[in-house]
Amino acid sequence: MATSLRQAEAISNMAHVLYDFLPGSGRPDWKGHISFRSIAGRLGLANYWPEGSKEPAIRQLLRMTFDREPGLFEKLILEVVDAGIPYCKKNNKPIRSEHIKALNGYLLELGFKFPALWDRQFWSSLDGDSTKRAQRIVEDELRSEDLKASRFMETERKREELRDLFYALSTDQNRQRAGLSLERVLNELFEMFQLSPRGSFKLVGEQIDGSFLLDEETYLVEAKWESAKLAEEKLLVFRGKIEGKSSFTRGVFVSISGYSSGCLESISKHKQPTFFLVDGYDLTTALEGQIALTDLLRAKRIRLAEEGILLYRAPKR
Repeated sequence: MATSLRQAEAISNMAHVLYDFLPGSGRPDWKGHISFRSIAGRLGLANYWPEGSKEPAIRQLLRMTFDREPGLFEKLILEVVDAGIPYCKKNNKPIRSEHIKALNGYLLELGFKFPALWDRQFWSSLDGDSTKRAQRIVEDELRSEDLKASRFMETERKREELRDLFYALSTDQNRQRAGLSLERVLNELFEMFQLSPRGSFKLVGEQIDGSFLLDEETYLVEAKWESAKLAEEKLLVFRGKIEGKSSFTRGVFVSISGYSSGCLESISKHKQPTFFLVDGYDLTTALEGQIALTDLLRAKRIRLAEEGILLYRAPKR
């Protein structure tokens, strides 16, 4: 393609910026020496590197590559910059971010924008003392690790607190108080795993109604803690609540005391299951830290979708 006057001027300015990045040709007896000519040869652009003065030669290399091999133009520029950084540093004329920004400006005039040259961290790495910069990176990483460790310890402390509270509920003779405490356990456990529980899970007796978000999908929740295993009737009522919403509404029923024999088969008989079940054992494994609550819920959801299993025992980690 024909190079416009504006493009020719941009190429001339680029050649001026790149002039000190590398030697032009170097001596023939130098081994492993990187220069504009050696890079041109490695990229198959040797015919575009003329003998003579250095800056006109760089200009010629850039212009001919731009005109005839535009697909190699980015590779040419990036290799010159990559090789130029250690060369200039060795010669006490380090490449700075201002040089790269000027180069980017001329590249934009040619219609190019190479992402590697727009990396702000790369710009920062060119300015200042590299040893101090490396030390700052290490210090930042150490602070990040300390923060992660602190958050992990806080999460573990919270999980143990909820676990102990849950165990205490089984012996609490005041079932209304126990129900309110169970509401707290479920709410805070959902919050701990960033499941965004909706509403307050208000209690009717010991029943908790509400919803949470898992992988951007909403699940209705109902929870009960009765003295005996749950009968089919309560699950039929919950299924009716779900079916009364949208066709894609799903749910999770939590029965701390478990489910009666035959209940699981009858609730899904001749009906497409729209919810899965959690019992006291499942909740205990999550509160003991044997499995993440989100992993438990996802495993149950997968088995419901693939096999129609309402009460699946997810493996502990």
